[in-house]
Amino acid sequence: MVTAADVSAGLTAAETIVNAIIKVAPAIERGVVSSIPYIQAIAGLIGGKNATAEEIDAVLARINAEVDLFLSPLPPDDGSTTT
Repeated sequence: MVTAADVSAGLTAAETIVNAIIKVAPAIERGVVSSIPYIQAIAGLIGGKNATAEEIDAVLARINAEVDLFLSPLPPDDGSTTT
């Protein structure tokens, strides 16, 4: 039988998970948006578009720069995010 304490503990755990997701959501969104040009470039290469070594190096440099940006720490919480 599920007790009120079990339900309360479950809600507390769920709230913790949701709050963690909310905190990392901006970083996830930045990562998805910044990856679009690279996905398109890779799709072009797979689709048969020939690329020079210089073009490949340029794409890899852009990917590495975006990865560095994505991995940078988030700014301090300003309290504007609510649940």
